Amino acid sequence: MTGFRFLIPMLLALVVCAAMPAHAASRICMSADTLTFGQREVGTTTSASVTVSNCGDAAFAFTDVSAHTATNAAYRIDTQCGTGMTLAPHDACTVGVTFEPQAPGQASGALWLHNTTSTPDQLLTFYGRAVDAQAGTATLEFVPAIADFGTQPIGVETPALVVMLRNGGSEPLVPSALVLNGANPYDFRGASGASDCGIGRPIAAGSACTLSLYFNPRAAGPRRATLVVDAPQLAALAVLTLAGDGAPVPDGAPTVDVVEFHNSADGQYFITADSREIGLLDSGGLGPDWSRTGASFRAWPPDASQGDVPPVCRFFGTPGLGPNSHFYTAYANECAIVRNDPHWIEEGVTFRARLPSAGVCAASDVTVQRLWWRGDTATASRHRYVTDRETADAMHAAGWVLEGPVFCAPA
Repeated sequence: MTGFRFLIPMLLALVVCAAMPAHAASRICMSADTLTFGQREVGTTTSASVTVSNCGDAAFAFTDVSAHTATNAAYRIDTQCGTGMTLAPHDACTVGVTFEPQAPGQASGALWLHNTTSTPDQLLTFYGRAVDAQAGTATLEFVPAIADFGTQPIGVETPALVVMLRNGGSEPLVPSALVLNGANPYDFRGASGASDCGIGRPIAAGSACTLSLYFNPRAAGPRRATLVVDAPQLAALAVLTLAGDGAPVPDGAPTVDVVEFHNSADGQYFITADSREIGLLDSGGLGPDWSRTGASFRAWPPDASQGDVPPVCRFFGTPGLGPNSHFYTAYANECAIVRNDPHWIEEGVTFRARLPSAGVCAASDVTVQRLWWRGDTATASRHRYVTDRETADAMHAAGWVLEGPVFCAPA
């Protein structure tokens, strides 16, 4: 079976102006985080630009300015902002992007603007679609018109929902892209067999092909995505809405303890629900500097298969390059960003946790907040995850950046 690809730049959560707390000094602001070129004829040239500025009161530097690896060849980037460049307060630089397609179809791209502020992974994305004389010779109808999966337990995948793609035009339709994106794209997947719809497989005029779609919700409540189909023969992109609802964690689902340790020598904080790791640290197997802080919270085991409990991705800084500490997140978009960042190495999943809704946990849950210590170098930065508000406030007052709620733990 062949799975659909994700259009990576469209899945990232972006911030136009990334603010730091009041005590912090540097901020990076962008006049736009997305450039949309719309539909352009093959062979034409269209340009746009974005201003990147230091809207804080202390300097910051660009640690890496480079094109995302998924950037289409139809884009040409001309940037004044460069790796190693420092922006003083109120200074700015410009990024210019030119869309010059040579073949029909949707084209996306992005530029990384890694920097030394508290939001170091800024991404400028751009989108466009090239058309030629073929556009409008075919039309596409989805049957059913909406892929509605109903309510499904979180962590349990539905059977296949088969969708028909019918060409109502006068000429064959040859798909050039089948892309899942939207609000919750990782909750859905698609597959097609050798005789089904696929990129490069013509759909004759008046004929149809099929796709198999699946829903595996990662959180409770409404989950939404879109299936986007492109072809040179379409006058515009064809879009199918995918919808489903995640069922909440059932009462009494088994949980585990997530235990916090601290390294007195280098200041690391470490959390784990793995009994082998806990035993190793308690016995001094990783040295005498590690000890329990006395803090812990509840979560679900890595193999939990029900409830609104997405896996928590765990990363450790690349030796000599990234932070000498661990980083944890259950947000799919954040996992994807860190997974593709050379400063981090993914270590897998040791527990699962609910996500806040609009930054807030349910009244019955315990809120786990993330704090970040910038450090003088990348390797000296640290993260800590706390449930105690007084501890969070004290660390914030001491210069840690309070990044807010990241997990919702059962009481």
